[in-house]
Formats: sequence, structure tokens, C-alpha cells
Amino acid sequence: MTDLGQPETDPTLLYERHGGVATLTLNRPAARNALTTGLFLEMERVLLEIEADAEIRVVVLTGAGRGFSAGADLKPVSKEERCRTEAPSFAGDVGGDILDRGNRCILRLRELAKPVLGSINGDAVGIGCSLALATDLRIASQTARFGVVFSRIGLGPDGGASQLLRELVGTAKALELLFTGDLIDAEEALRLGLVNRVVPPDELADATHELADRLAHGPPLAYGSAKAAVYASANLSFGSLLDFEARNQRVVGRSKDVKEGIRAFLERREPEFRGR
Repeated sequence: MTDLGQPETDPTLLYERHGGVATLTLNRPAARNALTTGLFLEMERVLLEIEADAEIRVVVLTGAGRGFSAGADLKPVSKEERCRTEAPSFAGDVGGDILDRGNRCILRLRELAKPVLGSINGDAVGIGCSLALATDLRIASQTARFGVVFSRIGLGPDGGASQLLRELVGTAKALELLFTGDLIDAEEALRLGLVNRVVPPDELADATHELADRLAHGPPLAYGSAKAAVYASANLSFGSLLDFEARNQRVVGRSKDVKEGIRAFLERREPEFRGR
């Protein structure tokens, strides 16, 4: 743990890029990757860069050490640190507290026109669980647990947990998890549909890399269109969704990627998608 009110010397968010895959690692292992305003500030800045970089095809989000995220860091911080992290910090930044910055990060993950893969290496609780569920696909270690534990300290949900849970497990189960604040293990999370796959801890990195690499070689425009349609469908009538899909299909259908996909199909070879 760092001393209260003292800035951390190590970066709280690690950013690596290999080919078309960008990996963001929550890097406060001694604090079980508890989330702070400063960490969300850096995540927001990096996500803006990723949005603008067409060469990045896939984003992986994971945690350092044995946990994904213990939720919001509840320790008090100094007035100086609060002023530093809540004030605007980069071009276009509007500042804000941990809820403001956290919500913007979660929304950016949701609206990013690229697949976001959660590599859940350990416990994901509170807003850390919201952050995990805001990824598009999730591979979990067998040691991972999930919990929307807000009610344990008298809080309601945040970070979009109420909608993210309802979409994945339905209304009654979402309310049960929010009311009880119970932790569920990885196998139960798989059964409920909170995660896509569960693997042994020593296989998580390889399983994540394999899926990320596969997606990075896929059709970016098609992925962005599919992601937008799936998430928009919750707020659209079926007729409106058909129109939404048709508009996107007309745009994507004019791309060089579609021409390449058809040509590769006819030539019986693997397509080389460029995202244009």
C-alpha cells in the first residue's frame, strides 16, 4: 500500500501494444487493483488514443497480480491529490471525480467500435465488476469471483452494473445479486452467462492472446457494426433495429473489406481485412 495522500510512483495503468492488440492492465496489485480517480484519468486518456488509432483492432483489459479489481479505493486522499486528479488533465478532458471518470471509461469501452476482451484474472467486485462486465467478451480464470457488493456498505449500484447485469442474467437474478451482494465463482458466472469461458489460471494469458489475435485478424468494420447493433437493440423497437442494421450494412457493404471478403471466398483463401 502507498502512504495516504502520497502519489504512487509506479503507473497505475499499464499500456502495451503488440500488433493490432492493445492491452490495458490495472496496476495496483498491492491494493488488489482498487480503482482511483487517477487510474480512471489515465484509462480515459489511453482509450481516446485507442479510439483514434485505426491500427489497433482489439483491446484487452486485465489486472496485475492475483485480482482483477477490488472496486473503488475507499481510502481517503489528500486535498492536493483530489484537486490534481479531478481537474482537467489533457486536451478535451472535462475533469470530474471517480464516478464521472469511471462512467466515461465504461461508456467508452461500451461504445468503442472495436472488440474489448476482458481477461479476468481474479476477483472483480463493485465498480471493478462493472468494469469487467463492460467488456464485450470475457475469459475468466478459475480463481475469479464476481460480485456487485455495493449493498454491503449501503450503496446502490454504479458503473452501469444494473443494466449490464440485467442484460446478461435477466431482471430477477440481477436484483438478487444487487440485493445480496454475494460473490459468485467463475463456474457459476459461466453458467449465468457473465463470462464466455473459464480456464485454469496458468492458461488465461494464452487463451486471451489466442482469442485477441484471432479477432485482430478479423473484419474491423463488421465487428464495429455488430457491436453497435447488439447494444443499440436494447433501446430500439425491432422495426427500428432493422433500419439501424440496414443503414450500417449499406455503409459497410461499400467497403474494400467486403470486396476482399467476397474475392477471398471465391478464391478459397483467407481474407486480409484492412478496416476500410
